[in-house]
Amino acid sequence: MPTPPPVGMLEIVAFGAGDMGFNIIWGLMLSYLAYFYTEICLFPVQMVGFMLMAARAASLLTDPAVGVWIDRRPVGRQALPLLRAGIVPFMLLVMLTFVPLPGGWPVVVRGVCAAMGYMGLCVAYGVVNTAYGAMTSLITSVPDMRLRLATSRMVGATLGGFVISIVTLPAVDWLGHGNRQVGFALFMVGVACVVGGLLWLSARFCHERVVTPAHAGKTVRAPVRRLVAALMANRRWRRLTGAMLLTMLGSTFLFGALVYDVRYVLGQKDYMAGGLLGLISLMVLVGCCVSLPLALRWGAARVMRGGTVAAGAVLLVAYGLPARLEVTGSLLALFGLCVGICNPVCFTLLAHCLDRDRVAGGVQTVGLAWALNSTASKMAFDIGGSLLAGVLAAFGLTSGESVQSAHAQAGIHAGFLLVPGVLYLLAGGVVLRALSAQNPVAAVNSTASPPPT
Repeated sequence: MPTPPPVGMLEIVAFGAGDMGFNIIWGLMLSYLAYFYTEICLFPVQMVGFMLMAARAASLLTDPAVGVWIDRRPVGRQALPLLRAGIVPFMLLVMLTFVPLPGGWPVVVRGVCAAMGYMGLCVAYGVVNTAYGAMTSLITSVPDMRLRLATSRMVGATLGGFVISIVTLPAVDWLGHGNRQVGFALFMVGVACVVGGLLWLSARFCHERVVTPAHAGKTVRAPVRRLVAALMANRRWRRLTGAMLLTMLGSTFLFGALVYDVRYVLGQKDYMAGGLLGLISLMVLVGCCVSLPLALRWGAARVMRGGTVAAGAVLLVAYGLPARLEVTGSLLALFGLCVGICNPVCFTLLAHCLDRDRVAGGVQTVGLAWALNSTASKMAFDIGGSLLAGVLAAFGLTSGESVQSAHAQAGIHAGFLLVPGVLYLLAGGVVLRALSAQNPVAAVNSTASPPPT
């Protein structure tokens, strides 16, 4: 196998481009999938909740299997082959998921077909995203270079979320000339091509260089039971994963209800939801820039916990204040700043706790750890989507109506701010309470991290 060249700027930028592509799709699923199913396809909200839960069942098996497969692969060929092979199927499933089915079909038939398409997208996303995430640990072992890769990844992810939040609904209306069924179908063809190109950059210009203890000298296939036992014994990883699950669950409520809240509670055009999403993304980027200085001063664990608690408190304050666009928008910007501060230190804490497995346990659990973190994020997304659909149905939301009852508006607003605020406070105030302080520079990102919020 030829020796790959040293890590250069091209590889750093190409690596960040990959997470830009993933976050474009994640942002679409997080903010527009439920809206697409209820307002464009006119599925009942109860059906949408069931579809989101049923579609995740397959990835519960495939994600951990992919992680174990990566951990047991020979050096130099652990993740890249899977990333390269999964790009085209992933592109096709992105297009199919947002294609409205003929209105003359029975709603049950359309629902089953939509659920099957979304299930395929979930599996494909899990395969390529797990492979991409493991690359964070496999490109280089130099701490400074890993920090640059992590920064590039976060910038790419934030820009991807910002772009998709701004352009989605205007582009859909422009392409469909007012017909959003046609507009979404055409828009997603373009999105699939762009995302495929971004992932190709990572697959083409990134290289695996790191020889882990599990692959030193020869290929060591650690038993699956040993990999799982080593990871489950890692208490810090369990706490971080639990906090990540709660915050992702809260973010799913917030972003899933955003369009509804803007339209029915704030009384604005749904384009404004894209503007608020873009504002949050920009503030996340600002938070990332100030995260490292704060962590150097107070420690990564303290910054992670404080930022998470602050994000929850901001949402509760927004819920308690009058529902006005300027008030809600300002506090959502502050929420984005808190989330941006938390993301980089989360990477560092995950890196530190997984390094212990390699030293104490003698096994490499990067692939499995990333797969399970990714699974937890997606499960939180689907559980949150199903719960949100249930809340909206319980409060009387009617699909396709231009005006909702006061009771339905109360349910939308609670799902938008109250529920995520409580979940963020639980994550920061309870789950992360026992994390000890550590030096973030000494534990720079030696593993993949969960998808950015």
